[in-house]
This record gives sequence, C-alpha cells and structure tokens, in this order.
Amino acid sequence: MHSLRRSMALLPHEMNEIDQIFQDILRERGLSRDCETAEVIARRLIACYQKGIRESSALKYEIGFDRRSVADANADVLYYGNPEVSMQEVAGGLADQISPDEVDMLQRTFDRVCTWCSIPRYGKRADRLARHIIDQYRKGLSDEDALVDSAMWLERNSDSTHHRPDA
Repeated sequence: MHSLRRSMALLPHEMNEIDQIFQDILRERGLSRDCETAEVIARRLIACYQKGIRESSALKYEIGFDRRSVADANADVLYYGNPEVSMQEVAGGLADQISPDEVDMLQRTFDRVCTWCSIPRYGKRADRLARHIIDQYRKGLSDEDALVDSAMWLERNSDSTHHRPDA
C-alpha cells in the first residue's frame, strides 16, 4: 500500500512560486543572489514551504524577512552573527528629525550602492558608506539619485575597493 504522505520533492510550479517570493525578499532587502544571507533565506523558504506554508506574506513572516520583522532587533543579524549596518542606527539623533519615508529612502540608497558595488552590509566598508550617505543628507543632498551618485563616487575613489570586500 502506498503512503498518502506527500513527498518532500517540490514540483516545478512550486519552485517558481518559491523563486518569486525569494526574488521579492532580495529586492526588498537590496541583496544579491550570491550572498550568504540569500542562501539562508532560500533554505528557510524551502523548509517553510515544505511544512505547508504557501502564502507569500506568511512565508516572509515565518522566515523573519517581512517588512514588520525588519524592525525587530534580531532581523539585522546575519547567519554568522555579523550585524548589518542600518541607516536608522547610523542616523542617530537625526532619525528623530526626519520622517520614516526619508529613513526608508536613505536605506534604499545604501542598499542599492551595496548591491551595485558588491559591498557586504556589515563591516567597516558598509559603515563608512552609510555614514557618507547620512553626511551628504545632513549637508542638504536629499535627492535619492544624487545620493546614489555621491555614494558611487565615494566607492570608485576609495582605497577600500582595492582591498578585502568585507573590510
């Protein structure tokens, strides 16, 4: 007699659903597919999907990468325990003077530059980049594209781009 228990194998349409959710999470977080965090996200997604969780927002919530959980203190800790740089934290006292939308814009700017320049979201290089973006914002540069251009200029002209990527 055959077991009625469902196989752990995923069907092609299920893999497509998982991949779409995975891409959404990476896009929201500004992560590339080949980083350690993306690998952890993929493992968690597949495990939750195999447990029967199918709805996109429920999956994001279960694995801890939905927008609400990002505010959680533990959401910024990577698999290996390295804290990610957060624009909210780097902004310090300035965060009380700017709107949540502006903080989101600063975070998007930081995430875009990290993705384009393959900068891990932790370590000295990420911290330097975040502080540069905040400094430029404090000096009056409030256009997102202009902030990205300024941060990209910093990365192109920085000595750290010639050294270890996690420095």
